[in-house]
Amino acid sequence: MNATLQGNLAGISALLMWSAMIGLIRSITDAFGVAAGTALIYSAGALALFLKNGIPRVRGMPRTYVFGVGALFLCYEMIFSRAIALAESPRQTLEVGMLNYLWPCLTVIFSIWIRKTRLRRLVWPGTALAAAGLCWCVAANNGLDLDGFLHNLRATPLPYLLGITAAVTWALYNNLSALCSKGENAVAVFFAAIAVILWAVFFIQGNVLHVPGWKALGQLALAGVIVGFSYSLWETGIHNGNFLFLAVCSYFTPAASMLFTSFWLNVLPPAGFWGGVGLVIAGSLLCWLAGIEKRGSPRKALRR
Repeated sequence: MNATLQGNLAGISALLMWSAMIGLIRSITDAFGVAAGTALIYSAGALALFLKNGIPRVRGMPRTYVFGVGALFLCYEMIFSRAIALAESPRQTLEVGMLNYLWPCLTVIFSIWIRKTRLRRLVWPGTALAAAGLCWCVAANNGLDLDGFLHNLRATPLPYLLGITAAVTWALYNNLSALCSKGENAVAVFFAAIAVILWAVFFIQGNVLHVPGWKALGQLALAGVIVGFSYSLWETGIHNGNFLFLAVCSYFTPAASMLFTSFWLNVLPPAGFWGGVGLVIAGSLLCWLAGIEKRGSPRKALRR
């Protein structure tokens, strides 16, 4: 199996794990509390990666990757978690999440300038269709309420600003990590840094950690493995796999997440969900066609 195929499989595995772990993470935060649960998940993720791969040799890694790109990783996690925390209602939480799910489209667009990816003009209608499909999928339970969205945006703009900032940050991270890492994987170090920051904030605020029971600890161990391995696999995917292919596949993350959650909770997805999936598929196909090299042109669009 060649390195590109292994990278693609790693990236797809990460996307599937991200889609399936929402319910588990919710169980952890319900059991330990949001602040402690989030810190514990990152701690468990870092520990799982350290046990599997050992402690990474940071000194041998490019400084631009460890400090510059690593700062983007930390910023994304902090910004998005803050955006969700500031949402004042379940509806706002959904809308902020919808803005964050624009990162796959932004990843493809940013690759044109950052990675010099050569794409046909089909990428623009493809991206628009995929973005519309993502919004449709995420809003399927409550319908597309543009007036309500604009009202919430005017009333409390900060969580929405943070949500779109998070999407831009993660799209930049994906492109710059693939460009600057030189094959290194420092996700375990990034996780450990986030855990240290979260625990510092947790104890500075005077919080006390409560352990609810063995069941919650077992769920925490499982969440640590899934979260840690998924981010590490994604890092491997964008470094070694077909970057454009994985970026297009990531369009399906929110739809797959909702589908997994529906099966987990034994609830049928709403009828409107499938219309959104159709738009995502159409947009993804157009973006994929935009990346196929023109006859007689240099093979640059599909390079890693």
